[in-house]
Amino acid sequence: MPIAISGDTLALDKAIRRQIESEAQRLAERFPDERIETRARIGEEFDPLHGHRVRCELRADLGHGRQLVIREARKDAAEAIREVFLVARRNIRQLRRRIPPALGAQALPAGAVVSR
Repeated sequence: MPIAISGDTLALDKAIRRQIESEAQRLAERFPDERIETRARIGEEFDPLHGHRVRCELRADLGHGRQLVIREARKDAAEAIREVFLVARRNIRQLRRRIPPALGAQALPAGAVVSR
């Protein structure tokens, strides 16, 4: 699964890019029947309360009007990336429980409630 990676100079770091691409591949393998388009943004920030931190933002378009936006900030870039993808996997599982992939492929009218 191709992933667009943007951000400040951290986005240029090869190890960070490799980790993001690896996590995105694991996400795609975990949900093979979903067409997931992802974009990651990584950058440094200064928080007066917590000091310097790395913020990772993941946007995942799941199709059929479903989109996830997850943001995490940690002291370490690898930890922020790991956490954002962990939360993404959990949120995609929750979304799939609400609208199973078989029903998601059909056009549901706006405001439709899917019950089991």
